Amino acid sequence: MHAVRVHAYGETPRIDDIAAPGAPSPGHVGIDVAAGGVGSWDVGVADGRLARFVELELPFVMGAELVGRVAAVGVGVAVFTVGDRVIANPGIVGAWAERVNLPASTCGPAPVTLDDARAAALPVGAVTALQALEMLGLPHGSSLLILGAGGSVGRAAIQLARVRGLTVYALLPAWEMDRSRALGAHETLDQARDWVTGLGDPIDGVLDLIGGEALERSATIIRPGGRVVTTLAGSMRAPVASRISMGYLRMRSTTADLASISTYVDEGELTLPVGTLLPMEDVAEALKNVRTGSDTGKHVLAF
Repeated sequence: MHAVRVHAYGETPRIDDIAAPGAPSPGHVGIDVAAGGVGSWDVGVADGRLARFVELELPFVMGAELVGRVAAVGVGVAVFTVGDRVIANPGIVGAWAERVNLPASTCGPAPVTLDDARAAALPVGAVTALQALEMLGLPHGSSLLILGAGGSVGRAAIQLARVRGLTVYALLPAWEMDRSRALGAHETLDQARDWVTGLGDPIDGVLDLIGGEALERSATIIRPGGRVVTTLAGSMRAPVASRISMGYLRMRSTTADLASISTYVDEGELTLPVGTLLPMEDVAEALKNVRTGSDTGKHVLAF
């Protein structure tokens, strides 16, 4: 079978012909992969910038999200049967191969209303947004500022925050503003301008997806008792972290959360735009699109 593998950090990933995995072990399922989403985390893995966070033995199979059909079921798996269509996040790597064996706990039912390309765009961004909002725990009617709302996590967070009855302020580049408003942001803020003075009332919560100066500025407009959740470990070391309540989210997919995401999609409350759908042989182009910010939506590889 074919798989996208990294042999050396900083080099273009290769399409290797490797042995297919055997029967899934207890608690695992075998999946015939149809498509895989491509995100900024994949660029970090290929370049080696994330190597200090995860121990990986070269060469390894790339990819953090996929959609496919269950082809085999290990002992003890009761949630899935052969033929089920699933989405999955195995962790930071391990998704981009024609057949994979994964823990059943990292898989969930795929939305019935989406094709494979659009379903493959969901697992990382949407589940991260869902878990971040749960961690923030803002009650209905609260205000939420999303720093870096133009990526897949931010786009999902805008929509899921609206479902929770939050007032959403989206900080992002000017060219993303129209799309963010279409997704449900109550107000969009140009990150290249002085966006703080235009906010008015203090903010109840902040979802930090970019850190740096934006995080420092946001700390000046959070109400007393307000909370920040960040997906960036480095933000926890920022000078502002000692002055405000901050929590760090390291997303880990669960069957329940993936099922919730699929339900939101099928009920028309969540969508993530897809930009390019490329064959797995064009993985270098897909990664280049992410690096250069050529982002009309999530990039996806077909297997």
